[in-house]
Amino acid sequence: MTRVLTVLITGAGAVTCQSVIKGLRGQPELNVRLITVDMQTNVAGRFFSDAFYQVPAARDEVFIPTLLNICEQEAVDLLIPSTDYELAKLALHKPDFEKIRCTVVISPPEVIEKCNDKWKTFQFFKQNKIPTPKTYLPNKLPAELIFPLFIKPRRMGHGSKDAHRVDDKAELTYLLKRIEEPIMQQALEGIEFTIDVLCDFDGRALNAVPRERIDTRSGVSYKGRTVRDEELIFSGVNIAEKLGIIGPCNIQCFKNDLGLFFFEINPRYSGTLPLTLAAGFNSPAVLAQMRLGRRFKPFIGEFEEGVYMMRYWQEVFVDQSGMIKNSFTAMGLK
Repeated sequence: MTRVLTVLITGAGAVTCQSVIKGLRGQPELNVRLITVDMQTNVAGRFFSDAFYQVPAARDEVFIPTLLNICEQEAVDLLIPSTDYELAKLALHKPDFEKIRCTVVISPPEVIEKCNDKWKTFQFFKQNKIPTPKTYLPNKLPAELIFPLFIKPRRMGHGSKDAHRVDDKAELTYLLKRIEEPIMQQALEGIEFTIDVLCDFDGRALNAVPRERIDTRSGVSYKGRTVRDEELIFSGVNIAEKLGIIGPCNIQCFKNDLGLFFFEINPRYSGTLPLTLAAGFNSPAVLAQMRLGRRFKPFIGEFEEGVYMMRYWQEVFVDQSGMIKNSFTAMGLK
């Protein structure tokens, strides 16, 4: 009998969770049972999973005990986080999950901290001679600032909230008073890319898929395409391995006439994972295979170039009892 692999994905209301579900549901090799959790109950992801649990916020002291109880009760083999707020706690408590034979796909705590704190991300880039925009803290601004700048929260988890282009000193003074723990970076021009990277459980990069961010809304890519750029691929592999990533990450950069400039690393799956899936790299399925003991040799560059993504809305409907109703398919597409 084929072994059933039980996978728990957090953040059922987030597009990232739904993207991971698409990857695991779309592979034919493994019998996967999916559990999702979220703070809210009226979230779409719960209806695409086999079981759903409501959990407290990641900042709540009972968040980890609640997840541990669910994982033990459901005999969860693999836990895949999808939201920034829970990463630090899950990284610290990874050994607790291992005691009940649940593998948490998470990088070490110090790696999560370097990614979640944009100032520490900048310092990592500088220490490893990776091109990155000039970056400043409020108390370390030079006397002569060169505009435009880009201001955003120093800490993770805000998406594009409180992220603004700044064109003069008056605008900067205004925003410094209104953004909690801000960080300023030189505003960059050029083409923006995200590199989706997957590392194995030993921190070795298995693949890197660059994609151009053609149109973004609230920090999420709505139009994009995969590109085969050897410099981007090599840089994604190099950054992930030097940092010590375990599992997935997505690395953001700009490319212009002066070269590549890296500015952010997210140590989790991206919400635009479906584009990487469509290009032939099903990284959630690879994670599932690794949990069952399979070892992979790196297959760097194995993906389809030029796959173009155009997103559209689709709805999930439930009746008063919470039973799912048929959802419409846009324009009759199959």
